[in-house]
Amino acid sequence: MHISFYSSESGFNATVGYGQAGMGIVSSLQSLGHLVTLNNPEADLQLNFIQPIHYKFNRQDQYTIGYTPWESTELPMYWLENMNKCDEVWSTSPLISAWYKSAGITAPIKTYQHGLHDVWKNTKVRRVDGKFKFLHIGEPAERKGGNMVIQAFINLFGDNPDYQLTIKANEMHQIRQRDMFGNFIPIFEKYPNIKLITKQMSDDELVQLMHDHHVMVYPSWGEGFGFIPLQAMATAMPTICTTAWAPYSDFITLKLESRVQDSLWPLMHPGKMFEPDMEHLQLLMLDSINSYRDHTLTALKNTTKLYEQYDWIKLTEKAFKHLT
Repeated sequence: MHISFYSSESGFNATVGYGQAGMGIVSSLQSLGHLVTLNNPEADLQLNFIQPIHYKFNRQDQYTIGYTPWESTELPMYWLENMNKCDEVWSTSPLISAWYKSAGITAPIKTYQHGLHDVWKNTKVRRVDGKFKFLHIGEPAERKGGNMVIQAFINLFGDNPDYQLTIKANEMHQIRQRDMFGNFIPIFEKYPNIKLITKQMSDDELVQLMHDHHVMVYPSWGEGFGFIPLQAMATAMPTICTTAWAPYSDFITLKLESRVQDSLWPLMHPGKMFEPDMEHLQLLMLDSINSYRDHTLTALKNTTKLYEQYDWIKLTEKAFKHLT
């Protein structure tokens, strides 16, 4: 089948999750023998992997699919018209499919989850040699919980050099901590055991970064899919993650509780999201240390089923089977 793929610039940027997804979609379609071109009116099918306001409708008889990840319970109203013009609307998780239906999407809704590449695969048991290192990846998106991770870490460990937290940001960050008087604290100066990385990294470099640390901490309010926890778990890394939005919650070794709360970012993410529980986050961080061997053995055991369930080729074949 000839498939026209359309996305934003970030849909081709391998240093961000959206781009990893876009490239995974295209490469798996090509591996299955499909011809993939970019925004081509002559193709049998148009796959719009982008926000609905930017969907392309090339010709009346071209089958059109709108495929958009999302992070909160409500949609921008100006999305609905283009989504309902599609022959099908796809989401990245069953939860988001339910949100789309509730929002008034009348087109058929299907779920097409993202997959994993082999670069993340690990077959070795993780061990702790020296200081215990936590890792958070997600800045500058505030909803991913970077500031919460730092506050939890400071509450538990202060500047104790036996423990380290690394914040991996995508060039920029919005780390802001205040003292009791409301003044900003120079976090990375006051706490030398909290490190900041802002440079862009390849997948190979990110894999090494994960292997250099012991636990991923990801208290996100909501994700369109959430590549980072999935990739961390694929490396057999014990992972603290909010489960309410995660389609792969069965594989999360340290399941973080949350409550449904009004979004803190209503202009960007209208409706409600999942506020992670700070007290529970701190308990899980301590548990990850005290029972590390148990958690890492469980994480390693999970990788086989994780790769079976999140195989790009299988997921893509299933998603497009009814179209071919």
